[in-house]
Amino acid sequence: MKKLLTLALAFILAAPVFAASPVKFLVTEDISYDDNIYLKKGTDKKDSFISTTRVGADYKAQIPGSSLNLKAGALVGYNLYTEKPSKNNYWDALGTVEVANQFLKLGDRVLYTSDPANSSLTERYKRLNNTAYASYQTSHEKLISFGLLAEDIFDHYYESAMNYLNRNRVNAGAQVFYNFNTKTNIFAEYMFSDIVYDKNGDNNSTGHQVGLGINGQIAPKVNGTAKVTYAMRDYSHDLAGASNHPDLFGYYAALTYKPTQRDTFTLSGERKMEETLYDANRYFADTLVALTARHQFNNKLSASLLLGWEDMTYSRRAAWENKRRSDTLYTVRPQVDYLFRDWLMAGVWYQYRTRTSDAKWAEYENNKAGVFVKAMF
Repeated sequence: MKKLLTLALAFILAAPVFAASPVKFLVTEDISYDDNIYLKKGTDKKDSFISTTRVGADYKAQIPGSSLNLKAGALVGYNLYTEKPSKNNYWDALGTVEVANQFLKLGDRVLYTSDPANSSLTERYKRLNNTAYASYQTSHEKLISFGLLAEDIFDHYYESAMNYLNRNRVNAGAQVFYNFNTKTNIFAEYMFSDIVYDKNGDNNSTGHQVGLGINGQIAPKVNGTAKVTYAMRDYSHDLAGASNHPDLFGYYAALTYKPTQRDTFTLSGERKMEETLYDANRYFADTLVALTARHQFNNKLSASLLLGWEDMTYSRRAAWENKRRSDTLYTVRPQVDYLFRDWLMAGVWYQYRTRTSDAKWAEYENNKAGVFVKAMF
């Protein structure tokens, strides 16, 4: 992480070399109340006020003598709890670097946090995630074009209790595009994946996924990507009660509909295999849909509403419960923003989240509310 953050900072300090565009700095302060910080039920519930302070910087410019655009950024934050600060307070950090043009994209993203890695987990543990990615498409103008994709995802937990989740995943694949025009295409893709755990060889696997989708300007006021997928896994070791060759039909969607200048609707969704080490399960089928609506009342006041639904169905029964676990999460989050100046914004927000489950101990309800101030200069 230190290397990437150092690289990001070097790009930022070198901004005048690439272009006259200024660096943008960011400072945010969010004061919130959380009635269930451990996402538990009954007497295990604990509440807390939380202060989240973040500072960061971003830089965007075109590299002279080329068609490449550079983006670099760094963000560091501290989360302060009134409930057991010595246990709950934590730092987080994000660093990003990307070089891209209309054909090529190379980048790296590193995240240090204590937030859970996915929705099946509730406890906070310090972890590092690093994602390096690359993509290339030969043309947007020719009727037929080709693309290559590569990704390396590294996850590391610092507490020994969670070391069993440490892993590295490599994805690589190819695409074929049929370009209707420079803004819209349909595509077919194939992806190969290889997942290796540090300490859990039983969950090591290779995988194959094929997909068919559409990308770009899908309708006059709709932009984004939508595709259907079929994924297969091949686990390298037997595990009692678990299949070595599971498969799953899935999808991916990231669509934006803008009917007017003041209204924006964003639909995102995905169905995929998500890794887990819960009992004899190697994965669960993770299906999620989120809809965000945003309305701009005027140049200063705006409001948004997020509605989210997620279903997590595990592949095998838990030995101690004699049933197959299935969780459902619902999320509702309204927010109101007010722009005092071009560089100063403030807002209020509320979030309700609940998880129902066949494993009753995993159920919870959570209410959070807060106010924030954001300065950009």
